[in-house]
Amino acid sequence: MCELHETSTPELGRRTLIRGAGGLLLAGGLVGVTGTAAQAATSQNGWPAGSSSAIPLATLAVGAATFPAGVRRGDVHTVLGYVARRFDREVEALVKGWCWGHSYRVISGSTSLSNHSSGTAIDLNAPRHPLGKAGTFSTAQRTRIHSIVSACNGVVRWGGDYSGRKDEMHFEINVRPGDARLAALARRIGGGAPAPAPIVWTTVRRGANGFRTTAIQHLLRHRGYSLTVDGVFGPTTESRVIAFQRSKALAADGIVGPRTWTALVATVKQGSTGQAVVAVQKLLAHRGFGVSATGTFGSTTTTKTQAFQRSRGLTADGIVGPRTWAKLTV
Repeated sequence: MCELHETSTPELGRRTLIRGAGGLLLAGGLVGVTGTAAQAATSQNGWPAGSSSAIPLATLAVGAATFPAGVRRGDVHTVLGYVARRFDREVEALVKGWCWGHSYRVISGSTSLSNHSSGTAIDLNAPRHPLGKAGTFSTAQRTRIHSIVSACNGVVRWGGDYSGRKDEMHFEINVRPGDARLAALARRIGGGAPAPAPIVWTTVRRGANGFRTTAIQHLLRHRGYSLTVDGVFGPTTESRVIAFQRSKALAADGIVGPRTWTALVATVKQGSTGQAVVAVQKLLAHRGFGVSATGTFGSTTTTKTQAFQRSRGLTADGIVGPRTWAKLTV
């Protein structure tokens, strides 16, 4: 958790911290940390902590915000930068002067060093989401935050999920140094990751029947083609596929292969409605992630989508794009 933030003086951002020869001095008293102990100290999450000159830091700038002193270099920087960028795009715009990174200090009400002390935590729009106050985000914003955290596969924790005092501004690395999950996440989200594997689609043609054909029929209805959804790839379904292929300048052979699948699927996410959502819900149910086929992509469908994505090694963002469609229909 963070130390207590000063919301009444956002230009200062946090309580004054003075580091003396005998330890850390917060604006009210001395915390007993000797110079030797400070050099060997670790933050609450087990990372080596120290002043900005003692640990490797790199500048972090996202949107309008720059994080004072930056955050820890390497995979930590990649992951926390990813969290901040998604927050800026999907939750609320970051405000200049309201976002904080490294700061060598203890947690308010504790003698433990904050994870900010190791450069492994960030605070986002801190004055708007003060320490100890719950409900500073809307329900929709909380859903998006949980989507971001879920995509980090346990590597990042949000202070709004603390069991005790809430800290809704706060995001921190939740694994210890050397944990393979951190490096794997950093590679996947852009820290030197290899090119993504090609998407593999299952070819479906006349004579097929079952869940893939059902999905194709719902997707054709989503694209404006009239037909009965019966799970049977007969002459009517074939003729509709041919019509769709012609509309997209594809080979009009009536076979749903990689190019046709790619053109036919629609990206859907929380808030989406319609036949493409019904297709997703039926595919999830077929894969054992039970959800009703209501045609409305709500919180339950998002949760089930994320669970399916995690089970297939995909980014658990709750968004059904081509890669998730392909895994659902393989």
